[in-house]
Amino acid sequence: MDDLIQLSSEKIAEYRAQLADYPNSIAALDVIEEWDGDLADAAESLATRNGIEGVEDNADLRWFVIVLKQCRDSICQPRYETLREKYLPAIIPPLTDIIAGCFMCPPGVAGLIATPVAIYISEAGMDKFCQNSTNS
Repeated sequence: MDDLIQLSSEKIAEYRAQLADYPNSIAALDVIEEWDGDLADAAESLATRNGIEGVEDNADLRWFVIVLKQCRDSICQPRYETLREKYLPAIIPPLTDIIAGCFMCPPGVAGLIATPVAIYISEAGMDKFCQNSTNS
């Protein structure tokens, strides 16, 4: 999970079309665009802008990587297997719940952060993302 993902402007436009009915996702895509498609920088910026503490505290491990690991531990469980078929936008609500619970943030903020996490999973592929859970 050290290979963080950066989206092209074309890819951002594709996600905008796919997530057009999700206002939090569109707001998150605006921030992803501000950060030139860098999902980690965008997620960390969304967290900081919305009062989540500890984003800059860990010099050894990026906050976004910590979020990915927390989400992976939950989302890769068998009960979410059906999401592997078509996971965007279906994966965003469970990710929102996971992020809200793990990081004690309001659901609206968690919903913003869930979008770059969901896009990361979409780009990496759910199977590959979940395989990494045995490697860490």
